[in-house]
Amino acid sequence: MKTLRIFALLSLVAALSCRREPIPHVGPDKPSGSNVEVRATATLPEDWIPMTKAPGDITDIDNAGLQSKGFGLYAFYTGGEDYSAATDSSAYEKFGLVLNNRLFSYSAPDWENTGKAEFWPTTAGENLSLFAYAPWDTWHSVVEYDGKVPTIVYDDYVAQNLSAAELSKQRDLLWGTNTSGNPHRNVEKDEYSPEGTVDFHFRHAVAKVHLGVKGTLPGEVRNMTSAGRTTSSTGAAGDTESGETVSTVDTASPTVANNSNYYRSEGFDYSDWVYVRYYHAVQTQTETESIVQTRYRTMTETSTGAIYSVSGQRYLIEEVTLKGFNRKGTLVLDNTVSYTPEWKDTARFSGSGPEYVLNSGNVLSQSLQYVPAATVQNNFSTYTGISEDASDLMSGYFLYAIPRESSPGDRIAVTIDYHKLNVAGTLTANQTRQIIEKQTRVVSRNRSRSRNSEEIKVTSDRDRTNSWNNAYTSSGANNVSNYTFSEDWGDWGSWSSWNNPSWGDWQEDSTTEWEITDETLTGATVNYNDDPAPHLSGEIITSLQGGRVYDINLIVAGDKIELDVVPRPWDLQEFDFDYNANINEVFTALTYDSSFIDYAEGENVYINNRMGKFYFSLGEGKYASWQASLVGDAAFGFTDENGNFLLDGNGNRVSSIRHAIEPGVLNYIYIKPVDSEATVTSHAKLRIYLIDATGDAVVALNLVNMENVTEWSIWQNAN
Repeated sequence: MKTLRIFALLSLVAALSCRREPIPHVGPDKPSGSNVEVRATATLPEDWIPMTKAPGDITDIDNAGLQSKGFGLYAFYTGGEDYSAATDSSAYEKFGLVLNNRLFSYSAPDWENTGKAEFWPTTAGENLSLFAYAPWDTWHSVVEYDGKVPTIVYDDYVAQNLSAAELSKQRDLLWGTNTSGNPHRNVEKDEYSPEGTVDFHFRHAVAKVHLGVKGTLPGEVRNMTSAGRTTSSTGAAGDTESGETVSTVDTASPTVANNSNYYRSEGFDYSDWVYVRYYHAVQTQTETESIVQTRYRTMTETSTGAIYSVSGQRYLIEEVTLKGFNRKGTLVLDNTVSYTPEWKDTARFSGSGPEYVLNSGNVLSQSLQYVPAATVQNNFSTYTGISEDASDLMSGYFLYAIPRESSPGDRIAVTIDYHKLNVAGTLTANQTRQIIEKQTRVVSRNRSRSRNSEEIKVTSDRDRTNSWNNAYTSSGANNVSNYTFSEDWGDWGSWSSWNNPSWGDWQEDSTTEWEITDETLTGATVNYNDDPAPHLSGEIITSLQGGRVYDINLIVAGDKIELDVVPRPWDLQEFDFDYNANINEVFTALTYDSSFIDYAEGENVYINNRMGKFYFSLGEGKYASWQASLVGDAAFGFTDENGNFLLDGNGNRVSSIRHAIEPGVLNYIYIKPVDSEATVTSHAKLRIYLIDATGDAVVALNLVNMENVTEWSIWQNAN
C-alpha cells in the first residue's frame, strides 16, 4: 500500500495548522496499508511579493510564521463515494476519520507528521478528502465540527477604542486549497506527483482594513520675512559608476596605390604595346569601445534662522468612528467558490453606538490628534493636521475584519469630528536641502584590422602609327567597390590602452526642496473654531472579502467628507492615493477574448498553455499613456498577435508594455506562458497603469474607484 504523503505548497500570503489528537474509530474501517510514515514537505514558490510587517506584535502569517507555528490537517476516508454528498452529521457515520486535526511541524528541510502514520486506500477508486488551516498553535483549540467538515469560529474582534495593545492581539487565519483554489475532495493517491503527495496552497481567510485621510481644505500661508541665513555645504565625490558600452565599426575608404608601366604582347607591332596600371587597395575597419563614467557627490546646504509670517488654518481630528462590521463568524474549510474563503453564521455588532473608535487615546496618528492650542504652539512641527498629502490614520496598524457581503441597505458608516485652528504668528525655523552634483567623462579604446587587394587595370593601348589610344578600358579604379578582396580580414589585434581623460567640472544634477526643521512659533495666536466642531458622516457600500486589503480613505472637504474604498490583493504592497476627478474615462474595461482562453472563474482567467488575448480602451483625461504589467510569476510574457514574445534590446522578454492613450481606440494585449510543459501551476496579475506626462506611473487603473474595472489574474495550470 502507498503511504499518504502531504505536500504543503505555500505562498507568502498564506499558512496552515492542526491539533494533535488520538484518532477515534468512526464509520467504516479506515484503510490499512504498509507501515510507511505520513510525510509532509513545503515548497515555497517565488511568484509572490513579500508582505510588510505592521508595527508592534501584529504579524501576518508568512512562510517563517508557518514554519514556526506549524499547520494542521484533516483527512476523511470516503471510499468510492462523493464527500460532498454528506450534508449532515451522517458524514461521520458514513466516512472514516483518517487524520483528526493533526499537527505538521517544520524541521528543515521537511515537514513532519507529529502523530502516527496513516495510509492511502489500496483499492483503485477509493478516495480521501483533505482540509487544512493555520497557524496550528493559535487555532487548534477552537476547531469545531458542523457535522461534516471542520470549522473555525473567529471571534477575534478588538476593543472599541482600537488601542495598540488590542490591535496587537488580533490573529491571522488561513485555510488551504489545491492549485485551483478548491478543496482536496475525493482524491486518489495517483492524482498527484509524486504519487500520494498532496500539495496545499494557503490563503488569508480574513480581510485587512486600514484607514487614511487627506484634505482639500485651505491651509496655512507662509511668507518669508527674513532669510537671516548662513549657508554651509558639505560633501565629497561619490563612487565612479560605469555607463553603457558603445561599440562602433568604421569602414574606411580604400587606400589605393598605382604603378604604371609598359608591357609588350607577343608580337612586335606597335599594336602589341599596352599601357597598364597596377592598383593596390587596402580596406581598414576600426572598432571603438567607449564607456561613459559618471560620479556624484551630495552636498547638504543649511539655512539657519529663517523667519516666516504664518497665517491660515490647521485641521486636527478629535475622533473617527466606524460601524457596520461583523463581530464574529465561522470559517468552513470546505469552500465552494474557488479562492474564496467560506464563512457562515456571521453576526454583526449590536446596538446603535460606534463599533470602532480612533482618537488621541489610541493609535490615531499623533500628527493628526486634536490637542490644546498651547500644545500645538509648543510642538508646531508635530501636530501638522490634515493636509493635501495622504496621511495614515492608524500609525501603521490595521484591523483584521471578518468578511461581509454588502447590499444597498448594508453599509459601513464612517464619522469624523475635527477642529479648525486659526493660526497667526511668526515662525522661526532652520532649513536644509541637498544638492546632487555630477561629473562625467568618456573613456575609450580602439583596435583595427585590414585586408588587401591588387588589381591590374588596362588603361590604354596604341596602334601601328605609334599613337596612343587613350580610351581607358577600366574606370573608377579608386572605388573600393570595384575591387575583389580575396584576402581574409586580419585579426583585430589587442585593444589599445584606455584613453582616460580628466573629469569635467562638477555640474548640478538635482536639488531637493528646502525642508523646514526645528520650527518655533512665536508671537502667535492659535485658537479653535469649536462652536460647533465639524461633525461629518459618510457611508460606503462595499463588501469585505477574505484575502484582500481595504484602504478606507477619508477626503475632508470643508463641510463634507468623501469616502473611497480601495480593495487590493493582500500579497501586493502597492497603492497610489489619487483622487483627481479628471481621470481618463474607461470606455471599454479590460476584457478577455473568450476564444483565446480555456475558461474563467470570477477574476481568474485560465489560458493553460494558450495565448491569451485581452483588450480595453480609454478616453480623454489627465493621463497621457497606459502601461500593462505582469505582476507576480515570471512564467508569462507579452507577445505580438502572432505569438512571438516581445523582447527588449538585450533579447530579454519584457515584463511591461507602454503606449500613448488614443481615446476610443481598442488596445490589444497578448500573453503566453513561457513554458508550455510546466509541471507547476503559474499565476500572475495583469495590471494596467495610467502614466502622466512626466512618465511616472501614477495610479493603477484597478485601484481607482470606478465601475466595471477588473484586474484579471492569469493562470496556467500544471501540465
